[in-house]
Amino acid sequence: MKKNPDNDNSRLDELFRQLSAGEISRREFGEATGREWWWGDILKGLGKRHLPYPVVEPKRTDAQQKLADEVF
Repeated sequence: MKKNPDNDNSRLDELFRQLSAGEISRREFGEATGREWWWGDILKGLGKRHLPYPVVEPKRTDAQQKLADEVF
């Protein structure tokens, strides 16, 4: 039987750390915990662990960049 990460605080703490560090995505976080998370609950979980909010640098394809350059 697979262990629910919500019941394993050290595993959940590690997943929050990975999310905060940008090592895993929100989708990967949800898959690893086996549940869907509201963004507010994620922010609360990060705050409870004194972790910074994740900062993600979006990666654009050449076509996306061209469109952005044209629009902006």
